[in-house]
Amino acid sequence: MVINTFKFGFYSFVGIWLFLVPMVIGGESGMLLGHIKSHIVERYDDIVKIVTAGFAVVTIFGTILGMKRKTFNDKVLDGFFVSSKFVAGIRILGALILILITYNFLPESLSRVVADEATGLMMIDELLPTILVTFFLEVMLIPLLTSFGLVEFIGTLIAPYMRKLFKVPGYAAIDALASFVGDGTIGIVVTDQQYEKGYYTQKEAAIIATSFSLVGISFAIMMADLLRLSHIFGYFYGTIIVCTILTGVVISRMPLKKFKDRYYKEGKAPNESDTSMNYAIRLASDVAGKTKATKVLKDSFIKVLTIYVTFTPVIMLVGTIGLVLADKTNFFQIVTAPMVPFLEFIGFEREIAQYMAPSMIIGITDMWLPAVFIKDCPSELARFVIGGLTFSQLIYFSETGIILMNSKIGFNFFDVMKIFFLRSIVAFPMIYAAGLFMLKIGLLAN
Repeated sequence: MVINTFKFGFYSFVGIWLFLVPMVIGGESGMLLGHIKSHIVERYDDIVKIVTAGFAVVTIFGTILGMKRKTFNDKVLDGFFVSSKFVAGIRILGALILILITYNFLPESLSRVVADEATGLMMIDELLPTILVTFFLEVMLIPLLTSFGLVEFIGTLIAPYMRKLFKVPGYAAIDALASFVGDGTIGIVVTDQQYEKGYYTQKEAAIIATSFSLVGISFAIMMADLLRLSHIFGYFYGTIIVCTILTGVVISRMPLKKFKDRYYKEGKAPNESDTSMNYAIRLASDVAGKTKATKVLKDSFIKVLTIYVTFTPVIMLVGTIGLVLADKTNFFQIVTAPMVPFLEFIGFEREIAQYMAPSMIIGITDMWLPAVFIKDCPSELARFVIGGLTFSQLIYFSETGIILMNSKIGFNFFDVMKIFFLRSIVAFPMIYAAGLFMLKIGLLAN
C-alpha cells in the first residue's frame, strides 16, 4: 500500500509539474511542456515536416489497402486503416493535399489558391508542426495525470457534486477531468466506452460527451500563445473552466428529447457512495499499483500513431478548406455579416467586430481556425473572447464532431450542429462578461 501510494504521489507530482506549473525559461513564462514544445518546433521544424509527410504516405497506401481488405485481423491496424468509404476518402484527400503542398507539386494556378502563406502553406509551416509535436508530448505524458490515480483521487472528492450540478453519475467526474487535463477526443471515447458498458444512460452519455470533453490544458497553452495571451494564461484557462461548468449546468437541464434515459446494456457502475479522503487515496493508490508504466507507454505510442495516421490528414483538409474560404472568398463575412451590428452594439468597434464575427462560427470546421482569424486583431479583449468561446463551443468537425457521430451514443450531423450553436449562445455572454471584468481591472487591453 505504501509503495502504491508513493507511486501515485510521484507520478502525479511529475505530471502536475510538467502540465500545470508555470516556469520562466529564456525570459518566457509558460508551462514546462510548452517550453519543450517550442524548442522542438523551432529547432527541428524541417524534421517534423518530413515525418508528417511520411505519415501522409502511410495513410494513403494503408487506407487504400484497408478499403480492399476490409480487415487486417489486427485491432491496431484496423484502427489505423479500416473505416467507412467517406472517412477513407477524406483521409486520402487530406494526406494527398499535405504531400502536394509540402513539396510544391501543385500547378501554379492551383497553388495560388490552396498553397499560399494564408492557406495550405500556413497549415504546413505554422499549424501542423505545432499540433503534431504537441500531440506527441501530450499523449505520451498525459498518463502521468490520468493513469496513476490522480483522476480517480480528484474525481472521488468531487463526485457528490456531479449529480446535483449536471444530472449525471458521480463517476462522470473522471471523464470530465480526463478531458480537462488530457484531450477532448479521449474524453468522448471514454464516455462512449462507459456508455457501452452500461455505466450511463444514453441521455447521461450525451450530456457528458457534450459538456466535459473539451480540449485539454496543453492545447490551451498553445492557443494562448498564438493569441498572445500567455501572460494571463491562468485567468484565460480559469475562465474556460468556469464557463464550461456553467454551460454544462445549462445544457444538462435542456430537453434533449432524442436521447433517452435508457442503458445500452445492463452494467455494474463503479462505487460512488464513499467520497472520503481516505477512500480517494486508497482508490488512487490501487489504480497506481495496477498500472504498468511499460503498457501505458505502449498504449500512448499507439494513440500517437493513430492521431498521425487518421486525424492529421483530416485536420489538413478541413483546415485548408476553411482557410481558402476565409482568405479567398467572402463566405464567412457574408454569413456572419448580421453579427457585426450586434458586436458593435455591445461595445466593439466596427473593425474589431469584423475580425470577430467570422471567428465566432468558423470553429465548427476546426478549432485552430478562429485563433488564426483573430490572432492579428489589435484588441486583446476580442482575442480573449474568441479564444474562450472556441474552447466552449466543443464541436469541430476535424475531430470531436466526427468522433461524436461515430460513437454509439447516437449523434448525427444535425445533432452536432445543434450542440455547437447551443453552446455558443450559452457561453458567449459569460466569456464576454469575464473579459469586461478583466478589462476593467487592467488585465486586458481593449
